Amino acid sequence: MANILDRMEESIFEAQLARLSRVTGRTPDRDFLREMYARVKARYPEELKNRKIRLRALDGARLDEIVSYIFYYHVFYTSHLPAELVARMEADEKYRALLVRDVSVYIVINEHLNVEKLSITSEYSPEIAAYNMACSYALYMLGSLKGDDRRMNGMNNLFKKALVTIKSVISLLAAGNGCDAAILWRHLHELECVLIVLGTKGEELFFRYVQHMEYFDMEASPRAEQLQARLSEECKAFGVKERNAFVNYGWLLYVPGFREGMGKEYRLNFKDGLQKAAGQSARHAAYASASKILHPSAWVVAIRDDKFYKFTVFELQRSLFNLSAQIKEHLSRYRGFSARPAECDGYAHTMEGYLGMIARNNRVIAVKYAEKQGTR
Repeated sequence: MANILDRMEESIFEAQLARLSRVTGRTPDRDFLREMYARVKARYPEELKNRKIRLRALDGARLDEIVSYIFYYHVFYTSHLPAELVARMEADEKYRALLVRDVSVYIVINEHLNVEKLSITSEYSPEIAAYNMACSYALYMLGSLKGDDRRMNGMNNLFKKALVTIKSVISLLAAGNGCDAAILWRHLHELECVLIVLGTKGEELFFRYVQHMEYFDMEASPRAEQLQARLSEECKAFGVKERNAFVNYGWLLYVPGFREGMGKEYRLNFKDGLQKAAGQSARHAAYASASKILHPSAWVVAIRDDKFYKFTVFELQRSLFNLSAQIKEHLSRYRGFSARPAECDGYAHTMEGYLGMIARNNRVIAVKYAEKQGTR
C-alpha cells in the first residue's frame, strides 16, 4: 500500500510541476524542487503544532498546493538571475532553509488561518464555468492565427486582452468580490467599444488608432518633441482646444462622419464619443453605475453583493455577445492565417452554443435574484 501511495504522490508532483512549467515557461531544477518538497512536507506539521492548529480529517494542504508554493517561491527569487547564480543559491543551505521556513508558514497561514469572504457562487458554478469556457474557446481560436499582418496581430492582441479581462471579472465574482467585478467590467466595456469601432469603421482606422496611441507614452518617448509637434498640428487641424480630450479620444475623428458631427452628435469623450460611435449608448446607464463605485461611498456599502453579482453577469453577457460577433468577423477575414481554418468557419456555430448556455444560466439568475418589493 505504501508503494502505491508513494507512486501516486510522485505522479502528483510530476504532473503539477509539468503544469506549472507549461503555464510559466520556467523549468527550475527538478531535483532541487523535489528535495524542497520533502523538507516542506516535514516542516509543515511542525508549523501547525507551533500554532496549535488541529486539522479536521482531509483538511490538510493538498500536495499540488505545496508544489505550487515551492515552485513560485523559487521562481520569484531566481527567474531574473543568471543560471550560475541560481545554481549557487540552490546549493546554499541558507537559501534552502529560508525557502522551507517561508513556504511552510505561507501554507499554514494561508490555507488554515485564512478568513475567506462568503460567496454566492464558485469557479465551478455553471454561470462562472460557462463564461470561462466561452472565453477559453475564443482565445484558443485567436491563438490559431499566425502571420505578419499588423492589423491582424494588433486586433488579435486587443481581443485577447478583452477575453482575459472577462476571465478576471468572473474570477472576482467567484471569489465573492462583486463590487470589484463591476468596476473591472467598466474597463472591459471601454475596450469592447474600442474593438467594435475598430472592427466596423474601416480597415485604416486601426493604423490611425495605433499611431494615436503614441501620445499616451509621449513623455518617455525618444521622439517626444516630434510627437508634441504632431499633436499640436493635429489639434489645430481639427479645431480641438482640449489636448487631454484629443489625446484620449482624438483617433475617433478618423471615424467616418465623426468629424462632421463634432459639437452636435459627437464629442471627444466616452459617452458622446467612443460609446456612441460603437452603438452602445443604450448601455451608458450601466457604465455610469459602475463608475459610481470607483470611489468608496455609502452607496457602495448600501448595495448588497448579490446586486453587484447580478448586474455584472448580465453586462458581461452583452459584452461577450458583442465581442464574439467581432471575433467571428476577425476569424473569417483572417482564416487564411489560421492553422485551423475549418474551425474558424465553425466558430460562430460553436460560440452560439456557448452563448446559449450563458443565456440559460442568466435566466436562472434572474429568477433567483428577482427584485422584491421593498428591498434594496
